Amino acid sequence: MFYQLPNGKVIEMTTEQFVEMSDEELEYLIAYNYGDVIENPWMGSILNKHDANMYENIELPEIIDITEIEKLEDLDADLTTED
Repeated sequence: MFYQLPNGKVIEMTTEQFVEMSDEELEYLIAYNYGDVIENPWMGSILNKHDANMYENIELPEIIDITEIEKLEDLDADLTTED
């Protein structure tokens, strides 16, 4: 993900790195002027990907094709009651 520092510079990091980052580390990045200035608002956007046909071959079951019995026998449903 991209994260914009308070000084306007942008850095790229994972969500885990962002969550684990301390205030001191953030101040360090700002103090050393780390990061880049991004002028393109579409930088890193999925809209820039050229493989538009990537999701066309995914087959999803139609909800209307599922019978009532299959819906009632859904093993993922947690219908147990606790006393």
